[in-house]
Amino acid sequence: MGEMPMSKPVPEGMGWRIAVTILAFFGALIGVVVWLFFYAQDFSVYQNIAVVAVIILGFVGAMGATWAAWGMKYGAKWSGKGDTCAE
Repeated sequence: MGEMPMSKPVPEGMGWRIAVTILAFFGALIGVVVWLFFYAQDFSVYQNIAVVAVIILGFVGAMGATWAAWGMKYGAKWSGKGDTCAE
């Protein structure tokens, strides 16, 4: 019978990063929804925009901290440049 094609192995450390990304995304989404539906009425529009911006910046910061080390480790390998830094 036909053989199944071999898939590339998943790089080390990717599984937990994907899980953290998914949890952080839905956490941020739930945070925005809870803020806007339950707490936003007592604050001005600008304060609500600031709170949503802080939630988004927190999510982006968490994703940067989560993925930066992985990107530095595997980015050069996947770009075909190896360990060299070409300018």
